Amino acid sequence: MAIAAIARAGGQQTKPPWIMLLTVAHLNPILASKPEIMPPNKKRVRQGEILMGEGVFDSSDNLKSAGANRTDAEEKFGEQSPSERVELLIDELRKRTSELEQANRELRRVSHYRSLFLARMSHELRTPLTSILGFSEILLDHEQLTETQRRFCQKVQDSGFQLQASLNQLVDLSRVEAGETEVFLQEFSLRETLRDSCAAVARMARKQQVHVEYELAPEITTIVSDEGKLRQVLFNFISWAVSRSPSGDIVKIGVTLVEPNVLSVKVSDTGPPIADPGQIFDPEETPNAREPNMNELGIIIGRKLVELMEGSVTLQNRDTIGLQTEIQLPARPLKG
Repeated sequence: MAIAAIARAGGQQTKPPWIMLLTVAHLNPILASKPEIMPPNKKRVRQGEILMGEGVFDSSDNLKSAGANRTDAEEKFGEQSPSERVELLIDELRKRTSELEQANRELRRVSHYRSLFLARMSHELRTPLTSILGFSEILLDHEQLTETQRRFCQKVQDSGFQLQASLNQLVDLSRVEAGETEVFLQEFSLRETLRDSCAAVARMARKQQVHVEYELAPEITTIVSDEGKLRQVLFNFISWAVSRSPSGDIVKIGVTLVEPNVLSVKVSDTGPPIADPGQIFDPEETPNAREPNMNELGIIIGRKLVELMEGSVTLQNRDTIGLQTEIQLPARPLKG
């Protein structure tokens, strides 16, 4: 028997269709159960009980454990008939649903304004930044500079590249969170992509005095995947490994096939171990966690891109020293 029948018995109007999904079977735990003994200060609701504030009531409206400071609404609730109780619960549900819808609208509005701000900021900063990087490269490559001038000019260029990387990370993160990123599959050479990604990290590696080595399984030639996103994923994780490794050490990248259609990329560094590697991707879940740096933000973006390509990322401390990152992707390799 549906709620509509109970409403008619009380002389009330029939409720909208969605309310009729509630049946007596749903209400039995509230309306027909026997009282249970509840330990004092126990806040968990058991079958047949309704928790109001900290007071617990049974199906006969008898107060089983006193709650502190009961409100007028709670007193009224305890005095109502079962059908009126249901009406009150339905009104409360509608109110909460309306509040959630309003909160979601506000979140979407804030997200939209943030995306507009990042796009505007990126455009306004990229134009002068391109000039700074271009002229600093001309000075370093074609001008006769003293040692001091060359050192200062190199600092200008390094700072420009760092700012450029930060801008790219912020814009990429905004696009991924806004769902504006799509996967474009194409056939390409994985060896060339891996070589180019390692070359892109070469400047940072030289500055850190870290060597980067990669090894590709001979059976892997061309694959079908999103080349642009894979390049970015490789660059972000290799850069993070380089930033973690001490001077004079080696970052190793190995690419193999763990299954006919699953590509495995392992990046190993020699940095300090991490107590809980999984928390790197969810810093907000870690109490008293510090803010992630730009390289850590890069691997957070990298994992989101891997998941977008239906892959996975795992971090694991190595037995000796350092950390190993494994990226698995459904790359659908093609035999050459």
